[in-house]
Amino acid sequence: MTDRLLADGRRPMVVALMSIIAIASYNNLSAAAALPDIGDDLGDIGLLPFVITLELLTSAVAVLAAGPVVDSLGARRVFRSAALGFVVTSLLVAAAPSMPVLLGARAVQGVFAGAIMTVAVASIGLAIPERLRPKAFALTSSVWGVMGVAGPAVAATFVATVGWRGIFVVNVPVTVFAAVVGWNRIPDRHADATLQRVDRVGLALVAAITTATLALASYQPVIMAVAAAILLLAVPGYARWSRRTPDPVVRLGHLLEDRYRTVHLTSMAVLAGGVGANSLLPLYLRTVRRQSAGLAAFSVLFFTVGWSVSAYVSSRLQERWRGEWVTLLGSLIAVPGMVLVAVCIRVDAPVAAVYASFSWLGSGVGMVTSTGAALLQSRTIASEMGRLNAAHQFLRTLAITFGIAAVGAISLAVVDSRFGDVEAVRDLLSGDDVIVSADLLDAIGDGFAVAAGVMALVVAAAVPSALRLVRTRDEALASAP
Repeated sequence: MTDRLLADGRRPMVVALMSIIAIASYNNLSAAAALPDIGDDLGDIGLLPFVITLELLTSAVAVLAAGPVVDSLGARRVFRSAALGFVVTSLLVAAAPSMPVLLGARAVQGVFAGAIMTVAVASIGLAIPERLRPKAFALTSSVWGVMGVAGPAVAATFVATVGWRGIFVVNVPVTVFAAVVGWNRIPDRHADATLQRVDRVGLALVAAITTATLALASYQPVIMAVAAAILLLAVPGYARWSRRTPDPVVRLGHLLEDRYRTVHLTSMAVLAGGVGANSLLPLYLRTVRRQSAGLAAFSVLFFTVGWSVSAYVSSRLQERWRGEWVTLLGSLIAVPGMVLVAVCIRVDAPVAAVYASFSWLGSGVGMVTSTGAALLQSRTIASEMGRLNAAHQFLRTLAITFGIAAVGAISLAVVDSRFGDVEAVRDLLSGDDVIVSADLLDAIGDGFAVAAGVMALVVAAAVPSALRLVRTRDEALASAP
């Protein structure tokens, strides 16, 4: 086997992994692109952000549950089960007759999506040499970027022809292809692996923590108070439990040790702000800017194109620079990008300028996240690869979930406070010739601008975290297992 990433012995595995990652990314991107049409068809506009966040929430918990299973049973078995489950749940989502049913199906779909991502990232660490992993993660990000271009096109085509339900049906053939190619090619159980039980108590506590974190973005005083109370009990409760049990679902060291913590925090900050803002862009363009359904669906591609290009650039930079410096560079690119997004929304800049600002933002996010993933895998041992990657994917998914929920909640809260009824947005999404209230359009635009401003503060937190990562490199590596 040569050192080429797609050497003959690795090619089927890489093809299967990239295919399953492609359809998982398409599933996320198409959901964001289709939000206006889902809202028009099913109503319950106030629940629209949950079409994305609920799936992400269950995906985050599933990532953690899948980590020890991958370490115990091997990535291959988890891959097979997750692929089959993803096919079934995609069909359930496509057939949903109402918003509550759709949300339930998306929640179940997230369980299998989380397992898929754990398998994909862990398989890179288990089957690809360390020196080739930056290229593998760059390829992964490129797949996300390609789907960022192709996904909205496919979504727009389905919306214009068979409707938004067809968006989720297309998951089936691609997932089946990935399952057939990778059925016996995904890495099997590691030679040093031992059978590990799933920490059900820890998993329940983590589920409570993630649900409460999401509820904090609801901007409903009673719900936020209950969520805060849950967090005050569940967080220290999990800390105590993880010290008592020999095999916790998340080892605190994988979250808190310097060699891991700064990588986690930097990625979380840029993902929460960047993906959160990008998720509501189609709705903003469809309503305030009165763009067509097709153009609104295409809008999410600019962020992902910037992401994929910078992921490739970061892989080349890591051949000359330390990953810590590349991560810092990415954070310094992401912050002004997020600020520019907020400014463009606030001043009603030309749509082309809005697109450019999201491309800039995406380039910073892509550089941070792809470099961070490679950094983490270089700082752990093979027998812990599944758990560490699961912990990182969990934190990333949690950050994305909170970012999307916060942007949606802030935007709709402004609409509700000024106009009194968020369901009025549905009339704007119908495409019918209706009399549009200028106050409603102003409220939607101002809400998105406020949300983007808040996300700029979140992204800015990546810079001190990345600086800490650079300063503690030698110390962190010295303590690595």
